[in-house]
Amino acid sequence: MRLEPIPDPPGLATLPWYGLDRTLPAYRFVPGLHPHPTRSPQGHSFGQSGPAAHPPWTPEQWPALGAYLRGVDLFNRWYFWEAHEAWEPLWRVHPADSEPARFIQGLVGVAAALLKLHAREAAAVRTLRQAASDRLSVFRGTVWMGLDVDRLLDHLERYLAPLASGIAPPLGPETPLLRLVR
Repeated sequence: MRLEPIPDPPGLATLPWYGLDRTLPAYRFVPGLHPHPTRSPQGHSFGQSGPAAHPPWTPEQWPALGAYLRGVDLFNRWYFWEAHEAWEPLWRVHPADSEPARFIQGLVGVAAALLKLHAREAAAVRTLRQAASDRLSVFRGTVWMGLDVDRLLDHLERYLAPLASGIAPPLGPETPLLRLVR
């Protein structure tokens, strides 16, 4: 299968921005198609300092948590790899089994699953979706860090259900978004 760039999501101009940083990378990284963003001299983030260690934070701080909001904005614009990079310093601050780390790792897993979906790697999508669902399932019934977790997980499950029949849904209007509630 030939790799293709990730397209713009439908309704791109009407997507809400949650964070203050409204710049976007030059391309949505797809492994095997684009230069690695940070390791290749042609990468969109080459030479920039990598994600710095993040200071300690609590889930209640989410409305002002720039790295979290940046990751949500990138995810919703289908910069899945870049969203992962924005979120990674957040989970590393906390013990791996803590709620904040599990939540952020769950979001990273959703982003990774959608990137693998675009690359048509169904087995990886299933594995990553299951790991993300396992991490996020402890938050079911809540709005955690502004995110209705039930809504996200139910939408993701419906969206990826065709994989069970060998059909990979395309990125499009049914692709899950992270809608935050303040």
